[in-house]
Amino acid sequence: MSRLLGAGPVGRLAAQVTRAEPRRVAAVAVPLVLMFAINATMLLNSRMLTGITAGEQAARTASATAQVTAPQGLALGTAEAVMAVPGVTGAAATVPTRIVVVAGGKPEDHVAQGLLTTGTQAALDLGFTAGGFSDGAFAASRYLAGLYGWTVGQDVELRLADGHRVRLRLTGVYERSRGFGDAVLPAALVAAHDPRGLVRGISVRYDPGTAERIRAAVPGVVVTPSSATEAAGDAQEQQGAWELMVVVTLGFTAIAILNTFAIATTGRRREFADLRLAGATTGQLHRLAAREALIVVTAGLALGALITGVVVGAFSVAQDGVFRVVVDPATYATMAAGVAALGLLAGVLPARVLLRRRALPALADDQ
Repeated sequence: MSRLLGAGPVGRLAAQVTRAEPRRVAAVAVPLVLMFAINATMLLNSRMLTGITAGEQAARTASATAQVTAPQGLALGTAEAVMAVPGVTGAAATVPTRIVVVAGGKPEDHVAQGLLTTGTQAALDLGFTAGGFSDGAFAASRYLAGLYGWTVGQDVELRLADGHRVRLRLTGVYERSRGFGDAVLPAALVAAHDPRGLVRGISVRYDPGTAERIRAAVPGVVVTPSSATEAAGDAQEQQGAWELMVVVTLGFTAIAILNTFAIATTGRRREFADLRLAGATTGQLHRLAAREALIVVTAGLALGALITGVVVGAFSVAQDGVFRVVVDPATYATMAAGVAALGLLAGVLPARVLLRRRALPALADDQ
């Protein structure tokens, strides 16, 4: 503590005051703890999910030569024409949709994909851990299968986007579901029962020169040599939403910190008056307030970092079994510096405003 505050009577007094009033220190430190722990956890967890999602998207389409898309989507028949272009050795068309699973009388909605594959070379790798996908059946993510206790070979009743009930056999369980969906159904079935029913994209593998033939066969489609741009775009949208939420939360917690420090400082008017009467100068009281604020900020950041590490580490293990504490060092350091600066400012400014009132000694006599 003495090293933190520096040598001298002001540093020793600050240490003694904080030890003598732990309740006041805790009261002003709690908003700092909450500000750092809540916002750092949200930022780090969102960056972690973004990274994991981008990694799974890249792994799913790593074998594909290109992605074929259209601004308004493609009808399934048009997608089949693309997949049938000479030179395409493998293709996988996806139709985004949603399914509803009723378990225990409670319907649960899940993101799903209609899937149509052609060719001898796989263009989409979902990372199947059991079985695979076959037309007329469906596959589920490891999360969804575990949630409902499904096993490969089991017949499951699903409700499609238009409410139509269908009973399909589970033929596979896969693990690369982030940014994709928790179930894979036949594309023709999805297109027939989803009001949108359009192909979002086609992962293709083809021989050299095939891209031009695809553009000629289906005018208006976009052939992108890699899926990296799409994966990065989805990740950026998710990250942007989290960052907006953090900005809002930071605003509320910053107000709480300023109010707490201001109230705590106002409650010490008599103490400051007594110190002035005892011979302390205004400069010494300014330094005392600054060093007490440093103690509070250090304690708040230490506890906030501990809470953040526990939450982020547990969340990381739950996602992919890897223990991570600091996902993004730059974000972590920036958040810590911002909270520290706000805490020091909130601790020093109210004291400076209070000490400008030259009637403090009189206030000590009156009270």
